[in-house]
Amino acid sequence: MASQAAELFMAYMESQDMKIHLIDEEHNLLRAGLGLENTQLVVYFQFDPDDTSAHIEGREFAQIPKDQVEKVYKICNSLNDSYRWVKFVWDEEAQDLCCRVDAVLQLDSCAQEMYELMARTAGIVDDAYPKIMKALWA
Repeated sequence: MASQAAELFMAYMESQDMKIHLIDEEHNLLRAGLGLENTQLVVYFQFDPDDTSAHIEGREFAQIPKDQVEKVYKICNSLNDSYRWVKFVWDEEAQDLCCRVDAVLQLDSCAQEMYELMARTAGIVDDAYPKIMKALWA
């Protein structure tokens, strides 16, 4: 059975007519896909077993060609300097640019908090996407 925070968040997402999937019950890992104005975003949510913190990770929003990977580090530095709610990271193993958010939660408000953090993450990724593309191809 998923953690209580994960269960509450899944129920809240469903109440907002948003699809979310439990992909790993043992690790309290959820997945949602979001269509944004400039790109699409796959969002993973992982809740700690003690229901006091969680991790959000956004992926698959920017395809980075192998010959452009060296530029990504400079892009990450620039984006991390521009946005305070998420950090952008090049995941070497997955060969994917991702964004990450960590949060301390209270069980009575965790669903709304995670929803707000997801919305902020999506807004930042959507705003950052044209900057990423410009930096890659300019």
